[in-house]
Amino acid sequence: MVRDFLHTAGGVMVPIENVYEQIRTFAADAGARKVVLFGSRAKGVNRPKSDIDLAVAGCPDFNRLEQNLQDNLWSLLKVDVINLDEPISESLRAEIERSGKVLYEKV
Repeated sequence: MVRDFLHTAGGVMVPIENVYEQIRTFAADAGARKVVLFGSRAKGVNRPKSDIDLAVAGCPDFNRLEQNLQDNLWSLLKVDVINLDEPISESLRAEIERSGKVLYEKV
């Protein structure tokens, strides 16, 4: 298994799983019900500098979560965050449902 590593602002390389764990922590702190990774990283066809695409559902403080992900995530990569509780295109919603990987789900 090839491990995916990312550069941090401090120049340190961290495994992508550490970044995903940080996303889970931010999601729990914001009260999100579910966070889904989608796009090239979910499909396993990402390049080293591919962005991180996230879809969030049931988050009472979505703006705070989005800001936290943009400002405080260890990764230098761009993070795109979609609120699944807002209207989005049916084709995008279908892609997320078809190929997305759940990173966090409140039980």
